[in-house]
Amino acid sequence: MGAGIAAACREAGLDVVMIERDAEAAARGRANVHKVFAGGVKRGKLTPEDHAARMAGLAVSTDYASLSDADLVIEAVFEDIAVKRAVFDQLGRVCRADAVLATNTSYLDPRTIAEGLPGPERFIGLHFFSPAHVMKLLEIVPTPETAPEVLATGFALGRALNKVPVQAGICEGFIGNRILKRYRAEAEALLRDGVAIREVDAAMRGYGFRMG
Repeated sequence: MGAGIAAACREAGLDVVMIERDAEAAARGRANVHKVFAGGVKRGKLTPEDHAARMAGLAVSTDYASLSDADLVIEAVFEDIAVKRAVFDQLGRVCRADAVLATNTSYLDPRTIAEGLPGPERFIGLHFFSPAHVMKLLEIVPTPETAPEVLATGFALGRALNKVPVQAGICEGFIGNRILKRYRAEAEALLRDGVAIREVDAAMRGYGFRMG
């Protein structure tokens, strides 16, 4: 997810600093972004020069201090509240007081993630869908403390990334994953009734869900 978000931002011409927990993860993160753009070259959508230019604007580090001048930071670690809060504890220490701090959580309550964060008015949920450099929907989830200009920044970022930004309220799964939960439940009910997986998948694709 982090690599996909980084790739989407580089595609829009934004300089990106990707933070990973150790050198091995940093190398893997850079390789994942490289792979995204290499795929574009293979499909004829990017030239090798385009690939090199996009990678040139990506820095990868294990030091949170590298984010000290960032305008906006998007956390994209896995769905564990303790891990996410540890990340924001670090961000609260090193980032500028006016930097927008965003979480990419899919299900967790953003208010819980932001507990204790200095300047909670600059915090917002920006939920990308995987693969983040491809999928168009961007759910924007403000908390009660989110400042209007921070909400506007989320929408501006979505448009800059060529996404479809949609404001969502705070609830489990927000909008997209609540829909997913319902239609997946119905698909599973069909399987229990004996309908073949390939038939369910074909029906979903035929309806317009390209991933089946």
